[in-house]
Amino acid sequence: LERDEKVRSGMKTAAAYPLFVLVLGVVSSFVVIRFILPKMLESITGGVGILPWPTKMLMGVSEFFASYGWIVFLLLIFIVAGFVKWKKSPAGRMDWDGFKLKVPVLGSVIKSIAVGRFTRTLGALTQSGITILDALKVVRDTLGNEVLASEIDEVSDRVCAGEPLAEPLGQSGMFPPLLVQIVSIGEHTGKLDELLLNAADTFDAQADAAINRFMAVLPAVLILLLGIVIA
Repeated sequence: LERDEKVRSGMKTAAAYPLFVLVLGVVSSFVVIRFILPKMLESITGGVGILPWPTKMLMGVSEFFASYGWIVFLLLIFIVAGFVKWKKSPAGRMDWDGFKLKVPVLGSVIKSIAVGRFTRTLGALTQSGITILDALKVVRDTLGNEVLASEIDEVSDRVCAGEPLAEPLGQSGMFPPLLVQIVSIGEHTGKLDELLLNAADTFDAQADAAINRFMAVLPAVLILLLGIVIA
């Protein structure tokens, strides 16, 4: 929990300034298009026979917001409310978590954090004498992603049927080969808990590196979005 809070705090800090500037830019653009631009065009369109297409486009946008702005606002509210409701449903959460795994940079961050949680939690539980099946039930709820959790459910079912843990873990394709090799060696040597706990620091370091890459890219993406709005 302390690690999760540290990650969230770091991401919020990295995104705070660019996000503030982006929101301010969007709001400023709306104010200019909705209120300032029409007054400016009233004074210049009378003497200009042919307006360039960017000006005509802005005029069209300004007129649209003047006539239907309240409809757009209500539509946005309904869209946001519908999205929140959909994301809380089982199917929506599964689809949303699957989408996040496919997003460049963000997907690798989520997987790296999940692998670190899986390794440390499973190692700590098995070291405490918890059976592997009971430990997997706990681990699946610590991953923070429903797609990865469903993969652990399938792994658990196959382990319950008599397969070794490493085999279904590797066939899932969601976990790195190094983790699969560590689990396989641990099962053969009877030192699964010890190897997992020793490897947890390595996977946590990889997760930290992925998080740092994400926090370096996120502000740049937000600034790029602001540039598009201004353009």
